[in-house]
Amino acid sequence: MIEIYKKLPKTNCGECGDTTCTAFALKVMNACRKIQECPYVVATEDSNLVINKAIATMEDNYSRVSNELEDEAKRLNFKEASDAIGGRYELKNEEEKIALKMLNKPYEMRRKGLYEDGIYCLDSWSKIIIYDYIRRKGSRPLTGEWVTLGYFPNTASHVKAFQRNAEEKIAAKFNNNKEGLLNRCKELGGVSWQGKMNADYINKFDLLPKIPLYLCFWDADDEFQASCKLFLDSSAEDYIDIEYLAYLVERFVEIFVQ
Repeated sequence: MIEIYKKLPKTNCGECGDTTCTAFALKVMNACRKIQECPYVVATEDSNLVINKAIATMEDNYSRVSNELEDEAKRLNFKEASDAIGGRYELKNEEEKIALKMLNKPYEMRRKGLYEDGIYCLDSWSKIIIYDYIRRKGSRPLTGEWVTLGYFPNTASHVKAFQRNAEEKIAAKFNNNKEGLLNRCKELGGVSWQGKMNADYINKFDLLPKIPLYLCFWDADDEFQASCKLFLDSSAEDYIDIEYLAYLVERFVEIFVQ
């Protein structure tokens, strides 16, 4: 699916009929759709698939935004920012670093930019999300109030629809598969949790250090299929742009159901 996704514009324009490029890529992988159904993918004379140049501007925009946020993040007081966002501040050989995890994957913010596994990160969206998170230096403590993505102000209707689709994907993937669910939670750093919902299983995941996601799962029974609900702490909007948060939840679901 990832290889298919790389051939797409990655803009989530919705013109193919799916809400995201990842959802479309998954359907192509499962032979439910053809990659040429993306309006921005065209075949060249030698039968190679390429992205229409008209979409290049969008990727240019992502790069521009990530570069602007990077410049802003580089100027921050790293120690102060690290303390605010729940990162780990390091000073080695006169080089400052903010170490943190996103989706259980380690990153380092340095004065030179964002690094992943010791290599400068080239993924514009990862940079945009982490730079935005660092520069905001959210100060609001966790409220303990669990909310859905649609709770936050100015949330587009397609985000609410995506959340339903995301929950249904997880429920379908692990219907009558308790062991698979628990193993997947453990693999992705999930922690068994007690919370606001009377679910059969609740696991807490840290999308970012101070942005927890709570996965609530109900087993299938004689009458009903399995079901799943995803919740966030209501303080999340203090730490990250809500559109970026929606994308982060989408990424989590993609990884979870792989």
